[in-house]
Amino acid sequence: MAVNESSDSKSKKGNRLILGISLPIFLMGLVSLFTDISSETIQSILPLFIIEVGGTGLILGLISGVTTAIANILKGITGWWSDKVNKRKPFIVSGYALSNLSKPLIGFSPTWEFVLALKATDRVGKGLRTSSRDTLISYYAEEKGKAFGLHRAMDTLGAVLGSLIAFILLFFAWTYQQIILFTIVPGIIAVILLLPIKDVSPNQIAEKLGEPKGKVKMEKLDKNFLKLIIILGVIEFASLDVAFLIIRAADYIPTNLIFLIPVMYMILNIVYTIFSPINGSLSDKIGRKPMIIIGLSILLLSCIFLSFPAVISSFSLVFIIIIFIMHGYYLSSVDPISRAYIADLAGKDKRGRAYGYYYFSVGFISMVEAIIFGWIYDAVSVEWAFIYVSILLAVCIVIFTITDFSKIIEKK
Repeated sequence: MAVNESSDSKSKKGNRLILGISLPIFLMGLVSLFTDISSETIQSILPLFIIEVGGTGLILGLISGVTTAIANILKGITGWWSDKVNKRKPFIVSGYALSNLSKPLIGFSPTWEFVLALKATDRVGKGLRTSSRDTLISYYAEEKGKAFGLHRAMDTLGAVLGSLIAFILLFFAWTYQQIILFTIVPGIIAVILLLPIKDVSPNQIAEKLGEPKGKVKMEKLDKNFLKLIIILGVIEFASLDVAFLIIRAADYIPTNLIFLIPVMYMILNIVYTIFSPINGSLSDKIGRKPMIIIGLSILLLSCIFLSFPAVISSFSLVFIIIIFIMHGYYLSSVDPISRAYIADLAGKDKRGRAYGYYYFSVGFISMVEAIIFGWIYDAVSVEWAFIYVSILLAVCIVIFTITDFSKIIEKK
């Protein structure tokens, strides 16, 4: 009887709707919003701060690559681990707490080594929480599309607000250190909002999603699908980390207008937010492959433009804003659609492991790419770094265009 009352209570709590979604999902959306306010306030100025404390292009690539790899690799590991121990909330709370309490400490960093250690700690937190959070959302959601869509919208709103806050504080002459320390405020709010959310067991999740309880026999991923993972990984290798775009932007802006860089980063996020659903719908109609090719071609064009020597002029500010817009559109065409492509080609019984392979490969490949780009940025020149990535992109576009993915679809 007590079990039934507990179950009924949990059900009623899950059915309490706000903006058409249950209270736990709304709370997790708010957690993501405040976490992203904290993260993106820092991210919009972090490359500049790293240079200020003695970092170089190579160091920037090392920090960006290593921390991205940590987050991607841990996503798959912790998803499996949370299933094994039958708990999700501990992973979510510890992940968000670790991130939101470690990031502000970056402001105390006297050298880039401290930044690397604290940023890595932040990414460990992201790796801990992501899989378990998405599982809880799927459990509490009556309409999963609406639930994940609204959660993503709140997450992105946090990114836009974070960039805006960084701009305002820079405009009022706050130092990079002061701005980074300020992010402890939204970070603590995010952790507090997690506390009322109830955990659920794997059996409850399986029952809610209409899946069989217990162990499910996993189907092997065939060689053709692994080829797709490799090709998508190569595309990641030819990408451009936004951290390098931020420090490159400083070459086109007068020193007294450096506070405009967070505004450009905000514009990038707005473009990404607007065009992600639009390009996703287009990919349903005309295919994933053409949309990815369009996105990569736009990135190629922007990298070619950035490979020319920078000259500060009345046009240079407009130019770099256009580059940020192009980068936002590139991300909206490649990032979500690549993940949708995997879902299309893997088959429903293999998606979990497919994403695990994908994030694992992207984690390592993006690390190598960022370090090589950073080394060329320092050892040769800024211009040659962008020439290098332009050549890689051109080759990747050709490989991706001529690859026949229908063979993979037939064997999924």
